[in-house]
Amino acid sequence: MTTLAKLARSLATGLPSTSNTVTAEADPPVVETEEETDTMSQIICNLLENMNKPSALQAGSSSHSSSTVPYDIWALPSSSSMPNPLGPISREYGLSNNNNQQQTKEENSSGSPGTSSSVSITCFRCEERTPTTRCLECNDLFCHECCHKVTSDCQLREHTLLPIHQISPIGARPNSVNNEKEIIYCELHGDPVRFYCEACIIFICQECTLWVHKDHCFTPMKGALDMCRVGVFRAIEDTKTGTKAIKTAIDRAVAMSKAYEKETAEANMKIRKAMRCYAQAIEDREKYLLDKVEKMRQAKMNELSDHMNTLRGILAGLAHTNETLVRCMDSDGIELFMAKEKGRAQVDYFSCMFKNMYITEERIMFIPPNYDLVDQLKRQCDVQSVPVNSMHSLNSSSLATRQSLLSLQSLQSGQSLSHLSYIGSSSLRSLSEYSTRSTNYYDHSISSSMALEPNVSRGIGQAIPGYWMSVTVRPTRSPVPGVPMFSFGREGQDEGQVSRPWGLCVDKEGNIIVADRRNNRIQIFNSRGEFKMMFGSKGTGSGEFDLPAGITTDTYGRIIVIDKDNHRVQIFTSSGNFILKFGSFGKECGQFQYPWDVAVNSLGNIVVTDTRNHRIQLFTSDGTYITKFVFEGANPAKMLKGPTTPRGVCFTTSGNIIVSDFENHRLLMVDPTLTKVLHCVGREGSGIGELNRPSGIVTDDDGRIVVADSKNHRVLVFTSELRILWAVDLKSPGLDDKDRPSDVALTPEGYLVVLFETLPDTARDVSSHGKQYIKVY
Repeated sequence: MTTLAKLARSLATGLPSTSNTVTAEADPPVVETEEETDTMSQIICNLLENMNKPSALQAGSSSHSSSTVPYDIWALPSSSSMPNPLGPISREYGLSNNNNQQQTKEENSSGSPGTSSSVSITCFRCEERTPTTRCLECNDLFCHECCHKVTSDCQLREHTLLPIHQISPIGARPNSVNNEKEIIYCELHGDPVRFYCEACIIFICQECTLWVHKDHCFTPMKGALDMCRVGVFRAIEDTKTGTKAIKTAIDRAVAMSKAYEKETAEANMKIRKAMRCYAQAIEDREKYLLDKVEKMRQAKMNELSDHMNTLRGILAGLAHTNETLVRCMDSDGIELFMAKEKGRAQVDYFSCMFKNMYITEERIMFIPPNYDLVDQLKRQCDVQSVPVNSMHSLNSSSLATRQSLLSLQSLQSGQSLSHLSYIGSSSLRSLSEYSTRSTNYYDHSISSSMALEPNVSRGIGQAIPGYWMSVTVRPTRSPVPGVPMFSFGREGQDEGQVSRPWGLCVDKEGNIIVADRRNNRIQIFNSRGEFKMMFGSKGTGSGEFDLPAGITTDTYGRIIVIDKDNHRVQIFTSSGNFILKFGSFGKECGQFQYPWDVAVNSLGNIVVTDTRNHRIQLFTSDGTYITKFVFEGANPAKMLKGPTTPRGVCFTTSGNIIVSDFENHRLLMVDPTLTKVLHCVGREGSGIGELNRPSGIVTDDDGRIVVADSKNHRVLVFTSELRILWAVDLKSPGLDDKDRPSDVALTPEGYLVVLFETLPDTARDVSSHGKQYIKVY
């Protein structure tokens, strides 16, 4: 026994020192006791027993590194350690697993029998699958299926189950973890819960499995928790994977946005470059034609100048001959006969010269272009948003563009040129029809071609700008005076409701467009008064309003709105998309102080009534200032109540501008150049030819002027020279003296559309909410 003890001590010196056995000092003489000797014998027996089973224990390190082991959710990045060959007793002596790992590696590297790396560890129960779990009490290795079965001893006895790679703490006792946990009891039977019911998602006891949950699928609570942790771990991994994927997608979207911005800039540059080619060609042709006209004019002027100089010479010669013959009348000799013969010869000479100097009367003729060519030009080029892998379609579209360009040449070569001395009514009709076919402001611009017609070179007014037929004001259809055919637009803030509206117009599609002033929006109705759409809100930004007032459309279909209290003009597409704005508060040219109404002529020029500045201003279609007319000097008799307050405005068919002076109860006609007042009619009153706060104005295509005489509750119709024709009484049931016509328009059939405005206090009255303020007569 002493020899066995010495052998045990010699083996123990290779193990880590403990406080009870080994010290750093030299070994003193030790007195062996019987108890210590028995302990050493037990250690050696355990070592010998484990050495007889090398294939089951020592092959763990090689099996862990083998590539045949599948991925385990419990696996850690570091390599796993082998079970302690000394068994549980080694923990009582504080032996660490690191020394055992080092010893195992040394034995494996030495090539000792039974430690081949090709031998793998299998489950202790089924001896087939790779183990993933270790029981701390049994010290056995189990696979996932065997460990979590209902009949597993480890599950039934609630042993401590650890992942195979987890190192148990030194000195830990069996069930040390479970002893610290709170025991959960069944609410029905009061027994400790041991199982988990998957159907009911609750913990149950042994008694529950026999009665209430006997037909349900249930598993031991320990295994269920482990499986739940696996599911949570997988969900966490999925969230990490999803987070990574979403971040990658965000980065890709940012890169795509930057690339799209670059593509947008390049597309804009290409569009400008391509369109500049067309514009340059048109400008070159325009310059050539203008130069040709100027050369023709100069040649004709030189010819006429020479002709007149010759005629003046003949006239002077005849005068001289006449004087000579008169002086010879008193002669009685041969001088009389000689003077007669000489004078006769001179007269015959001058007569022959005059006959040979006959000059042909000529005119400069304009040959209009083929307007089908304009339609072809409008369809040139296109912009598409295509996937990156479908860029070849872009090349095909460019090929189609080049083919359409070839078709332009055939159209140009095949067109028949009719020589016209002027653009007649048929040509004007073709122009108007062409303009109605175009609804996009950016697709065409033909207003410059209309300037070639002599009688419309200064721009004329239309009842409905861009409409292809002539519109003539017609009498009301109702047999009862003042009763409309139908009404719409009740007081309110919902769709189709209005609040103190002022501006009104009809577009070339027949839609009725209303400036809903106090709701700070624009509403569009169809010809039957049914709501279609609206746009705008209160504010100072683009597309926002502060009490919008006057409104009109142009030949392109654009909607032009007076943003009154923002002191500016805003232009929108027919669908309500913002295009541009111009104007600001002030007295300078191009600035406004509470502008009120707006009108457009056939050239696209825009006239605005600048109320507080007592003037009207003229702009181009893009808002560039042209000129103005101030009404300060338009009161020669000093009989007015105060300064001119222009309210409504329109262009006449002759290009003049009609302005309603709201405070002074009169109408003013200004010439197209905005240099003088041509006519001024009206005074305060309710009789024929009298006005009481005239407001909105519109013209028909026959030159008649239609005025909303607001305080007299009527509409007056004048000739183009402002002579009264007839009046339409608008007093009807449902309206009172506070409801006054503020603006007027004409439908494509020529019927009146009248917008009524009520006073601010009346608009807030509940009794007025049943009224309808837009009426079609």
